[in-house]
Amino acid sequence: MSSVWKRLQRVGKKATRFQFVASYQELVVECTKKWQPDKLRVVWTRRNRRICSKLHSWQPGIKNPYRGMVVWPVPENVDITVTLFKDPHADEFEDKDWTFVIENETAKGQRKVLASVDVNLKKFASATVTQTDLTLKLKPLSVKVVEATLKLSLSCVFLKEGRAT
Repeated sequence: MSSVWKRLQRVGKKATRFQFVASYQELVVECTKKWQPDKLRVVWTRRNRRICSKLHSWQPGIKNPYRGMVVWPVPENVDITVTLFKDPHADEFEDKDWTFVIENETAKGQRKVLASVDVNLKKFASATVTQTDLTLKLKPLSVKVVEATLKLSLSCVFLKEGRAT
């Protein structure tokens, strides 16, 4: 029933497909004094879609051993295809939020969400190829995390445009 409702909401709208590529560069996670993460991964998600990065070791800092980082020597590229909808009378696309989530995975394979941030992809959609450098301050979702920051570059490529139905 929900898919029918979605289709009805899109009647008369334009659908534009984009490919977004996130290149992860640096992840900084500051933890409490009682805990340190094992392996970290960045997950880009919306509803039932999950695009995961590889697992990376968390390296504690020298000045502050509770503030560590993951650095990608070669940026890891993760891509998604997104359809943005536009009303013919409006001059911008409808909101579409995707979430960047930081997960910790233990040696036993248990995953725990540490922090997340929502990114509205309509702000980065463009008919021309664009690349934006972002520094995202993530909201801690675990009491073990004090703060988290993710540096990445987000590029957008226009794929095609058509009617939504």
